[in-house]
Amino acid sequence: MPGSQTLGCAHGGSGALVKEEPVKGVILGPEPESHGALTDEFDFVINSSSGLGSVGEEMMDDLHLDEEPDSDDGPDLQIASIHKFIGSGKHWTPGGVPKAKVIAKVAGTGLAPWEIHRPQQFVRDLVRKGGFSGRVLDAGCGIGDNALYIAKACPGADVVAVDVVARCLEFASAKAGLRGMRGRVALEVGDLLQQDAQRMPETLGPQANGSYSVVLDSSTFHCFSDSDRDPYVSTLHRLLRPGGLIYMNCMSEEETRPGGPRRITVPDLLSVFNPLSGWHVEGVEESIIELHPTFWGGKATARVFYIRRL
Repeated sequence: MPGSQTLGCAHGGSGALVKEEPVKGVILGPEPESHGALTDEFDFVINSSSGLGSVGEEMMDDLHLDEEPDSDDGPDLQIASIHKFIGSGKHWTPGGVPKAKVIAKVAGTGLAPWEIHRPQQFVRDLVRKGGFSGRVLDAGCGIGDNALYIAKACPGADVVAVDVVARCLEFASAKAGLRGMRGRVALEVGDLLQQDAQRMPETLGPQANGSYSVVLDSSTFHCFSDSDRDPYVSTLHRLLRPGGLIYMNCMSEEETRPGGPRRITVPDLLSVFNPLSGWHVEGVEESIIELHPTFWGGKATARVFYIRRL
């Protein structure tokens, strides 16, 4: 895509995707930790509390009262059980979207297929190209690996990470503490579908309108039903400054294996993000979503979209 040759925002290059004050280089940290390094972090979260709140099921239940209760109480805290649970067809809506309660039961355990304990490849690529500076929102941050990596690697980025499942933020907080990064990322429990900005945390409330330069959506948009897309996109439009960018990685229709979230085609994405709705899609690139190595061989076919707020 054209944008792949103009991603120089952290260096203030011409045609930069994010026009912020130039930063003197991007500090690349060490390569993300391997799966073997997650043991201490996982044990720490299971055996301690960060004080961020409950595991999150209550919040998800309150937001989705129209759903029938699941007969399954959830999987055992084992990789095989969780992967079988998340891949079961009975836990998905007819539209191919995972039920909210399914996400609440597995997210933040550190064992969900998408919780790989390192930043996603497309995020690492964006960091190397200088794609993050100014105020950055990680929308649907999960257990925090993308947000923590950006905060460490990009000195010009002020990172806020939000997720609706509080347990995810507990895990992210523990990771930050173990890495000596406490306070480097603002971790917020919040629902980006919420349209009453007064009910949002301060970093996402009315005072934050137009304050973000970049939004990172790493496998969040493709989890929403049609009815949930509009409030989510409305919130991003409110928070992003004019000219700000979304980096959005979504599973594509070329991923034909059963299960997983809904597939996002290019026409589908353009039906939501277009000039009439206040957006311009500047480019599309082939991508992957990295997964746990025992789930789908560790990756799924995806696309990353570069979306500019008009």
